[in-house]
Amino acid sequence: MAQSKLVRSDTDKMVAGVCGGLAAYLDIDPVLVRLAFVVLFFASGIGFPIYLILWVVMPRAATASESDAVVIQDNIKEMKEAVSANAGKIGRPATVGVVFILLGLYFLLEQFGWAGWLGGAFWPLVIIGLGVVLLIRRRG
Repeated sequence: MAQSKLVRSDTDKMVAGVCGGLAAYLDIDPVLVRLAFVVLFFASGIGFPIYLILWVVMPRAATASESDAVVIQDNIKEMKEAVSANAGKIGRPATVGVVFILLGLYFLLEQFGWAGWLGGAFWPLVIIGLGVVLLIRRRG
């Protein structure tokens, strides 16, 4: 039986519990929901923004009875803490590794003709991402 209210999962989560909560609500396997987000990400790039939006608006089971404003504030605070906690784990070798992975992924997608959605935005996105990482490291 499907859940009566759409909430993020506290038990079946890899990042924020969005896919686990959607799967419980739809009464399907969470792997299928995660796979759908990955396909949406690579097919059109929309999977990641959708996930972030759902992370912000979907309450956890513990905060499901709170008002929408409280839920959104709580979720944004949780998202900020998650990013801050994990930003310090990336060292210089890991940063270089991530850049190489992104470059390799971009060139692979370009070979298959699937990089059209990135267009000329790839290098600016890489530079912006590196700038964000450097700023986070400097503040911490």
